[in-house]
Amino acid sequence: KTLGLNKLFTGSPKTMKKQYLNFRVFVAFFLFAFFFPVFHSYLGSAGAILINGLLIVFIGVYFLSLNFQVISFENDRQRNLFLRLSFVFIVFLFHIPLSIFIGILFGDVNLIDRDLFELHRPFLYFLIFTLAFITFSSTDLIFEFEKALFVIFILIVLFGLNHFLRFEDLISELYTKSHNINTSRVSVPFVNPYDYAFIMSFFVFYFFSKLLFSNKWFIIPFLISLVMLILPQSRSVIAGFLIGFFIILPLVLTVLTFNFKYLKMSPQLLTFLIVFIVIIMLFLAAIPYLLENFGYLTGQFVKLLEGGGVGNSAEIRIGQFLFALEKALSNPLIMIFGNGPAKDEMEYVESIYNYQFYRYGLLGFFLYFVFPLFLSIFYLWRILKVRGTKFNGYALFFALLVWFLVIPLLSIGNNFTEQVRNSFFYYSLLGLISASYYLFVLKR
Repeated sequence: KTLGLNKLFTGSPKTMKKQYLNFRVFVAFFLFAFFFPVFHSYLGSAGAILINGLLIVFIGVYFLSLNFQVISFENDRQRNLFLRLSFVFIVFLFHIPLSIFIGILFGDVNLIDRDLFELHRPFLYFLIFTLAFITFSSTDLIFEFEKALFVIFILIVLFGLNHFLRFEDLISELYTKSHNINTSRVSVPFVNPYDYAFIMSFFVFYFFSKLLFSNKWFIIPFLISLVMLILPQSRSVIAGFLIGFFIILPLVLTVLTFNFKYLKMSPQLLTFLIVFIVIIMLFLAAIPYLLENFGYLTGQFVKLLEGGGVGNSAEIRIGQFLFALEKALSNPLIMIFGNGPAKDEMEYVESIYNYQFYRYGLLGFFLYFVFPLFLSIFYLWRILKVRGTKFNGYALFFALLVWFLVIPLLSIGNNFTEQVRNSFFYYSLLGLISASYYLFVLKR
């Protein structure tokens, strides 16, 4: 029953069995988080609570069933690495009630029941991070994780195509709003189109990275993911992606692979230049089709080029920021700790910057958004520098590095890392990256 597993798992048969169990459980939760329906046609936006609530219960029960023995560390370095990000979730747990109290006392915020639902987030994020960390810190499971990623990608594409082509609307109604279905702005299995685009932007970077460092046949899933990125017609994601793909990615690729000593261009950089030229040619040829069939996506860019302003969505985000800033300037405690969820006052905060700053102040913005991103980018950079391009997982970690660098641009439009399904993916990656930093850098 353990045939072939000795190549993936290390230690005694008992240890191997535990490691294999952890990985299978992680993949099962991954599939559940992405594809279990929110029953949107019946529950509306409340369906998100169903996903997050069940994840807390299932992961918690899994840990309890093993008497938390699954959470073990090889040495102090691994334990300290785990505690470094776990500290964020512990602070978050106490920060939420404190910010609620400050919002009520100094910000004239009316507390409502749905504000208290936010208390689940520290527990959920800690459990997800912990599950990913213990799964990937014991041995090299990169190949197995990439297989799971590919399966998840195929399923996301199939759900998206069913939505776009409207083969079976009854399936789509379990996941998203009727408006999204009628307008064919692809969102299934996610609730919103921009969530679909956010996750698909990762797969575009991932398959392009595999194309650069692994096999040229990855051009096929790369092109598929590129098409699926466009179908949700998320303007903010597309804008951030374009900057990431044509500026950030080549800069990172140049720094990591260009031979500055001999002024020699790497094969990967040459491939990027070829693909860059091809994509530009395809884009220019497709402009008439995009203008005619994707008016929601292209219309605002055309208006902006014609001097027509940034559009209603951007104006809403600017207005929310000015409102949050005005309240913060009225009291230093609000500036530092925020107003709490305050959903009665600002229910839908449409940027991660406004979201963290308004709800949790400057402390929340830096501790819950900037710090995990900065730490993960540092870990990814060290993994790539230490292991080199011959490393089997180089393409995955290169894609993660570029995507994490692009997340601040993508997040101008929404608080993606806090959305249902997205949050599982994001905090799982934090656990994977931290565990891999221990495995591939500290443990060497």
